[in-house]
Amino acid sequence: MRAFLVVCLFGIISALTLLLLAGHGPWAGHTIWRMDAAHGMNVGDIPVLGMWGIGSLFCLVLLWRES
Repeated sequence: MRAFLVVCLFGIISALTLLLLAGHGPWAGHTIWRMDAAHGMNVGDIPVLGMWGIGSLFCLVLLWRES
């Protein structure tokens, strides 16, 4: 049951990360990596990806402790 909850948590934080990365708010900052004229990676995306990485690592540790 715990492994199922951890996988669900990973899915939730991944979905929220994608929603934050898809936004184009005024706080996003300048573009670091442009994919096309309207899309790319902005300075504001770096903390979002960092928090996703920490959350993913936490989920991995929880799954590892489960086994």
